[in-house]
Amino acid sequence: MTRCILRIVDALGCRIFGPMFVGGHNVEEVLKEGARLKQEGYKVTYNLLGEHLNDRVLVDYALSTTVSLIEKINSENKGNVAIKPTLYGLQISRDVFYKNANRIIGHAKDAGISVEFDAEQRRFLEDSLWVFNAFASRLEYGGFVRQCMQAHLKDIFDLGDKYGLWDKQIRVVKGAGVYEEKDGVCFKSPVNILRQYFEIIRRNKSRGKYPFVATVRDKKLTEEIIKDYSNPLDVEFEILYGPLGTRLGKHLLHRGYSVRIYVPFVDAWCEDAWKEYGLRRSAMMRRLLWEEIKGKK
Repeated sequence: MTRCILRIVDALGCRIFGPMFVGGHNVEEVLKEGARLKQEGYKVTYNLLGEHLNDRVLVDYALSTTVSLIEKINSENKGNVAIKPTLYGLQISRDVFYKNANRIIGHAKDAGISVEFDAEQRRFLEDSLWVFNAFASRLEYGGFVRQCMQAHLKDIFDLGDKYGLWDKQIRVVKGAGVYEEKDGVCFKSPVNILRQYFEIIRRNKSRGKYPFVATVRDKKLTEEIIKDYSNPLDVEFEILYGPLGTRLGKHLLHRGYSVRIYVPFVDAWCEDAWKEYGLRRSAMMRRLLWEEIKGKK
């Protein structure tokens, strides 16, 4: 009964707040929004919404939209591109995703921008990491790819060792609550997740790298990171596009730190993809609100 009520609440929240988390409904709109954010001092990463595609035609549409976006990037709207592996064919096969990633990375390299491999469910993650490492280990591509590392995964350090991630460019996220996973795959305790989050950063830093660190609006977390990165040039913060994190982003910019906004968008062929994303963000807002209420008691 409680789960049913929560679904209704999240669905209502999605209808009201979901569109606020989407930066555009086509390539032109999202690039225009990216240019606006850059004028405010932010960096941007463009993220086409969608995942878990089995249809090669739709995968080709995703590839076409992303290549079109990269080709239309200019000095005013310049930003990185995030790719969700299962949107670009990983659910079909690793080879399909590799070929599509190769094309995207090639275009991105020519445009002077990076490609960020986004978070995935654990069952897809090893194939995604294999593809990432295939590019990151090559001298000509190493500076143009970045891997998302999810701190809630219990075996994230084993994966980091297996795929040689510690000396690569990474983006660190908590990851909790994004996907439903099998029992035993993830930590649910915020204490354990934060411990792993900071250890991932430490290992990457020990190899001379400076990660992107992602948070929704956790000011306490950013202050802990700043203790280790007093030089604003040594770290980059990432926040979500939309109503959450705006105040934190402005605060970090004011202190001289680099802040990158993850800007999701859709295209005509995937115009409803925002709904699933908006539902997740609505659930996240509900959890954050509940945590704040409990904290004030």
